[in-house]
Amino acid sequence: MEGSSVSGREYRDRASTALSQALVKALEDSRSPGAVAIVGNREEAWFQTALGWRQIEPETLPVEAGTPYDLASLTKTVATTTAVLLLRDDGALGLDDPVHRYVPIPAFQRFTIRHLLTHTAGLVAGRDFYKQVSSLDELLARYAALELEAEPGTHWRYSDVGFMILGRVVEMAARDRLDSFCHKRIFAPLGMERTAFNPPAEWASQCAATENCPWRQRLLVGVVHDENAYAVGGVSGHAGLFSTAGDLATFSRALLDGKVLKAETVEEMTRAGQVPFQPRQGLGWWLDSWTGDPRTGNSIGFLPVRTSFGFSGWTGTSLWMDRESGQYAILLGNTCHPTRANRDNHTLRRTFYNAVAKNCYPGRFASHSGLDRLIDEGFSPLRGQRIALLTHRAAVDRFGRHVLDVLPFAPDVDLRYIYSPEHGLTSQAEAGAQVTEQQRSAAPVISLYGEQKMPAPEQLAEIDYFVVDLQDVGARYYTYPSTLKDCMTACAAAKKPMLILDRPNPVGGEVIEGPIATDAGAAVCWGNVPVRHGMTMGEIARYFQGTVFNATPLQVIVKPLDGWLRGHLFADCELPWVPPSPNIPTPETALVYVGTCLFEGTNLNEGRGTDTPFQVIGAPWLDAKKVVAALDAEDCAGCRIEAVDYTPRAIAGKAANPQYRDEECRGIRITVENPRDVRAFRTAVALLCAIRERHEKKLEWKPNFDVLAGGGDLRRRIEEGQSAKEIVAASEDALRSFNAARPRIYQDE
Repeated sequence: MEGSSVSGREYRDRASTALSQALVKALEDSRSPGAVAIVGNREEAWFQTALGWRQIEPETLPVEAGTPYDLASLTKTVATTTAVLLLRDDGALGLDDPVHRYVPIPAFQRFTIRHLLTHTAGLVAGRDFYKQVSSLDELLARYAALELEAEPGTHWRYSDVGFMILGRVVEMAARDRLDSFCHKRIFAPLGMERTAFNPPAEWASQCAATENCPWRQRLLVGVVHDENAYAVGGVSGHAGLFSTAGDLATFSRALLDGKVLKAETVEEMTRAGQVPFQPRQGLGWWLDSWTGDPRTGNSIGFLPVRTSFGFSGWTGTSLWMDRESGQYAILLGNTCHPTRANRDNHTLRRTFYNAVAKNCYPGRFASHSGLDRLIDEGFSPLRGQRIALLTHRAAVDRFGRHVLDVLPFAPDVDLRYIYSPEHGLTSQAEAGAQVTEQQRSAAPVISLYGEQKMPAPEQLAEIDYFVVDLQDVGARYYTYPSTLKDCMTACAAAKKPMLILDRPNPVGGEVIEGPIATDAGAAVCWGNVPVRHGMTMGEIARYFQGTVFNATPLQVIVKPLDGWLRGHLFADCELPWVPPSPNIPTPETALVYVGTCLFEGTNLNEGRGTDTPFQVIGAPWLDAKKVVAALDAEDCAGCRIEAVDYTPRAIAGKAANPQYRDEECRGIRITVENPRDVRAFRTAVALLCAIRERHEKKLEWKPNFDVLAGGGDLRRRIEEGQSAKEIVAASEDALRSFNAARPRIYQDE
């Protein structure tokens, strides 16, 4: 289904069954009275159903497909945002015009229409002025008397007030009432016959009931729930619109097809990154939807792709669309009926939209890193704090912006020190090289790979938080967790809290491989864990807390990934890959590195000095063709193994003096074909066994082989002539025990 219209009756029927079951569960788990859902694409609505009740007090009335719902804040996008952009395209207003030009209140000179559309005008969220006013003019006058909470354009805060003002802007620019303009320019042309402010008497009684309102002392049916909208007559830019799922499906298809707004206007409206400090805010709409914390779900709905946009309403309504595939998902509920005490939009939407994601976008989840979450949450808890940062080149957000380029969006975060791991801040120094750091900002840059292994006590005395943002590769050989552990040691001694901005394990979190290390302690063997350990940096920090620091008070906060499941490889995340070190140029390299890094402990070249490090291994003396011929296909699952000739060369910043430099090598190339099937450690062991069988006298072990392998057992087994299958099987019990005990922040797929 993903990327196009639903293909295949059987597949569509299976998906429809899954969505129906999910909606039943969503209503049960959220204790919602009923809901209407539609999922479709540009051609058709291929799933639609109505379940439960539109009213349960004082009588029960069933939901129907055409039941109108109070859309609440969906008014902001479906009506007000659309109206503003229509008027902009008509030339009646400009997005960067000061609001005072249309609503002549002096206090409104400081912000623009764009500020209002993006919730960056510095306005308060809302007040209960509905108890004292009876018109929009009175309401706006009350808000105009309040001080702005922030300078316009510097902070994001969701605000009903901004869209109340926008409603009046529409009226002044159009010289028409908001409800009238929307009917003439949006609803009537599209044939949205049951979409209106203040529903007419002929269908108002058929609306889904909302709250038995204590203020109005009656059950609300066909009457806007939002108190401020009600106080000003039911027509406001922030709330008041009623509609059906069918009408919203019509609107969605027309919007995606450029029939409501011009295609270029839709593209502008949904362009991510317009608000640097809140990148998921578009013009009116939410963008690049988040799945929510795996433990708690999502409170506004989502489609798991970067090209999604949508919005939701307090009463239980939500609408999401995907510009790329043309798919949309609509869920209308009345979760606040009969009382807001029952309201659980969180569970209702999480359950239904999870099923939409699974069935309409199988295998896809647009993940967000801990850095993305930090930005999205307004840099909490770092605001007003002095910080140190351990980071490198690969610490970028979903737009590719480096963490040091993002921190200035939180001007009250005081960056005192920048620390870097092996390979330096730019991640361009080759393995083991001493790094001389260059200044990147006002804060000094200090390498922790060399004589200094951890922050100095006098440096930590100047900070409030120690922040870590590092992209690991998922193999025990990598030194970044060792640097993390050293920093944890220093922070524990200094009693400084740590914040880990988590990132995906690029080789996934389900599969673990290789023996549990018995001789841990070296930088390339930092814990009693398998070679392919399945943990993110946040989980590694939790591992260290439970082992090294279990008796030492150390506060570690993890900003978890959004939308990452343990079965996801990096390619599933739709995040930019920035090489975390010079010789890990791709996620596929990281996957193969799990096994082929072992060849650093032998007298074979491991691909350094080539364009495909760790994906070729060889030596002048290797009979590559016979070694390849001796391999068992089961040991090489997911890979194509072939003999090649190559010559390692000196490459600046990657391999100054690779083994067998300028000598022609008989080599073996490992090409990843099915990443999920790859078991790189087993493949590397099979290669080592076959090479020893063929070249027992020529194969040499370097002292660091046992360090990389976590002990001498692997080498001894290879020398004894055991097969790869036998060697892998010997670790199975220990791996099961580790798997059961290891820290888990994220769900299995």
